[in-house]
Amino acid sequence: MRLLQLLCVLAITAVSVAAQSPTDVEFFEKSVRPLLAEKCQICHSAQLATSGLDLSSGEGFMKGGASGQLVSRDSLSDSFLLNVISYSGNLKMPPSGKLGDEQLAILRDWVGRGAPWPGVQAVQPSASASESTFTTEQKEYWAFQPVEDPMPPRVQDKAWVRNDIDRFILAKLESENTTPSSAADRATLLRRASFDLTGLPPSTEELAAFLADDSPEAFERVVDRLLASPRYGERWGRHWLDVARYADSTGNDEDHRYPYAWRYRDYVIDAFNSDLPYDQFVREQIAGDLMPAADGSEINRRGIIATGLIALGPKAIAQQDKTKMLYDVYDEQVDVVSKAFLGLTVTCARCHDHKFDPILTRDYYSMINFFANTKSFTDPTTHVAKLLFVPLAPSELWNSYQREQDEIRRSKAELAAGPQIDVEEHVARFANDIPAYLAAAREGSPSTAGLDTAMLERWSKFVASKQEDRPYLEAWKNASPNDRGTEAEKLATAFNNSFEDWRKKTKKYREASAKPLEAITMGAPKAPRLKRGEDPLFYDLYFGDDGPFSYTTDESQATVLRPETIERSAELKLELAALEASAMPEPDRACAVVDGGANGVLDQRVFIRGDYNSKGEPAPKAFLAILEGVEQEPVQTNGSGRLELAEWMTESDHPLTARVMVNRIWQGHFGEGLVRTPSNFGLMGERPTHPKLLDYLSRRFVEDGWSIKALHKRIMLSAAYQMSSETSAYQAEYDPENRLISRFSRRRLAVEEIRDGLLMIGGALDVTMGGTLQEGFGTDGENSNSRLSLNPDDLTRRTVYIPLRRANLSTLFNIFDFGDATTSQGRRAVTNVAPQALFMMNSEFVSRQARHLAVQTLSESPEAGERVRLAYIAALNREPNAADTDVALTYIASVRERFEETDELGAWQSFCRILLASNEFIYVN
Repeated sequence: MRLLQLLCVLAITAVSVAAQSPTDVEFFEKSVRPLLAEKCQICHSAQLATSGLDLSSGEGFMKGGASGQLVSRDSLSDSFLLNVISYSGNLKMPPSGKLGDEQLAILRDWVGRGAPWPGVQAVQPSASASESTFTTEQKEYWAFQPVEDPMPPRVQDKAWVRNDIDRFILAKLESENTTPSSAADRATLLRRASFDLTGLPPSTEELAAFLADDSPEAFERVVDRLLASPRYGERWGRHWLDVARYADSTGNDEDHRYPYAWRYRDYVIDAFNSDLPYDQFVREQIAGDLMPAADGSEINRRGIIATGLIALGPKAIAQQDKTKMLYDVYDEQVDVVSKAFLGLTVTCARCHDHKFDPILTRDYYSMINFFANTKSFTDPTTHVAKLLFVPLAPSELWNSYQREQDEIRRSKAELAAGPQIDVEEHVARFANDIPAYLAAAREGSPSTAGLDTAMLERWSKFVASKQEDRPYLEAWKNASPNDRGTEAEKLATAFNNSFEDWRKKTKKYREASAKPLEAITMGAPKAPRLKRGEDPLFYDLYFGDDGPFSYTTDESQATVLRPETIERSAELKLELAALEASAMPEPDRACAVVDGGANGVLDQRVFIRGDYNSKGEPAPKAFLAILEGVEQEPVQTNGSGRLELAEWMTESDHPLTARVMVNRIWQGHFGEGLVRTPSNFGLMGERPTHPKLLDYLSRRFVEDGWSIKALHKRIMLSAAYQMSSETSAYQAEYDPENRLISRFSRRRLAVEEIRDGLLMIGGALDVTMGGTLQEGFGTDGENSNSRLSLNPDDLTRRTVYIPLRRANLSTLFNIFDFGDATTSQGRRAVTNVAPQALFMMNSEFVSRQARHLAVQTLSESPEAGERVRLAYIAALNREPNAADTDVALTYIASVRERFEETDELGAWQSFCRILLASNEFIYVN
């Protein structure tokens, strides 16, 4: 008997038992205790405490079962006990049958009194509502402390220092008896800065100009130039898109396209290029749709697009448990927001308080509340939930467009419907006579009484056809005269069953097409389609070129259409042409969110163990209790509360927001953050290697108006950034992971840098910005090539613009550690595996870029040594030394001799490919 087993297994929060009056005691003893003994204690006694619940004592009842208590202190009328005995959820108790009305009334009355149990001490409020919830250690954890403003420390080697960053670095090095590496040479520094800020190598001209500039401001001018380049936003926008788990499809089995995802990608790139203040960047991505437009426009176009951060996550839209689907989406949205901006794994508290960090389950559901009251679907209830595409136009304009499109769609449907109905009625007249037509067509003589001459002629041609792929006719053709009629009846039955099903589908489509739609693209009904392989018999007879019932052309339809249908079709064609000519273009739309839950305003509650059938205490919209206190006032708003959430996150004294972003910027330059777990500042994350430097930079970041470009420049002009990557024996032994930042860490280029760099060196890079390379809506056949991401080998646009289909990322991305585009990624894995080398050796893409470089090199100089120099500068951004040149020329000569090359291009292409596949190209010092 799993009655109060699960009645308690999924139990709720603590109960506050009121002082018990004599009336309450008498009521319990006379009415409640006997009922519990009869219906519940068979499973939930001291001897058999199923699921940990003992209802033979008040202490057992107050303690509850494996999942908590039975009655909600905060909402007695909505307690778990009452939910399960009323059979209102999935869990129904007792399993032997629902209690009678009188018994239910007794328990409701008892719970309404506060569930008094004689002799039991009143239970204190739940721990989640107590200021003693957190330990002193949790409260004093570094990430939750205010951001300090430390003074840069004093150092001994003042000559090394270029700015205050260096004082923090050097002070720690000196405390560890370590010295920093020497400065990087100028060519190395330029290559490093160029890849860091733009994801591209410097051009030959840029290298020459920098090497010729001896002024102290030379490198600062380089940094300013790179920050002003549109390529900067493409490079650093891609960093953020990793954090935002950006992709152009929903993933999972359905993998529906996000047709307007590119607008969010372009927004991110533009935000970095325009140096949008980071606090504004945060607010827009969480609540841009709730903010006024900066230019006073009626529609905050940029803000709506910015909420793509929330909208573009993976979605199992074919999940049939729609409540689970929605809460998985909300969970994913909380995950990306909390990791991206707070560096916390809040979603680990979905089923229980966070195992490591001071994040309560109630904190989690309070955060869920912001997103459960945010609309992410046009309709989440359909078999495949319909995605939400938000118009970037005033509602009046959008409504006008919808009305026009509805009228066009209805006209098209009517234009198709009239002939379709006539054809179906025509076919229906002959469908039952199929055996007679088959017999007459086969025997060629005979009795044609009652048969239509034209239809018989059609059947005769069909039967006489030499088509060999009509196996469904074999049994009939090979049957004996006595069995031939039976086989013909089978064919007739099969056709009529399929025909009837087809008529139902077309009728349903016609009816749906007559209704207005809220979402033109995702909601528009699709005309039924049939492939031959799905039903060969019906397809050939009804749609095939020589099918007896195929009236698919204007000429064939003319023989069966009624005169009034022909006349109306002509009128509709004229009307439709006029409608389409005058129709307004479709207003832009975005993959975004709007305020409003799936079912209106939602009063969120804690779900016991994450089960939405087991509702616990209320979880009003609120901020993390460890930061704002457990007794904070809930967010008061009639909407989702996302704007209030965004404003809280971007308060200038917030302990996490600035620190997290400063750490991400530092990581982008040095390969590792000051906190080496960039999306986890919690207990299971790493502590900062230089906590005072992190706070110093966070303070400057806010003081500089949250300017990301100012932070870049501050970091890059430091001596720490300009160190070489040479490692001394002492550093290798005592600072092997470079946690002291005693040198600049060598790093492998990301896949985007490798691909884009190769295209640039080969002169093939298309620097067109923005827009999309993906077409269409919805999904594709499971084995369709249209479900694959576009092949980067066949494109010349920058990698950031290549659409990403989550379920089918390209091979190149998988080889070079791109990630899965499904979860927020603060730091990519870096591997060194054989397929990477094999790609560089065997890829046709690399071969083409090597050939482009070879052609370029041969055209610029007739002298072999100079050609080697030019190739080295283009590919590796440095001059070759004498040994390099000698090896190169020897190799080129040996290739020409070995393969008897009559022209030089093949040999030089082979040499250029070696340069491009070398570690010196793939790694940045």
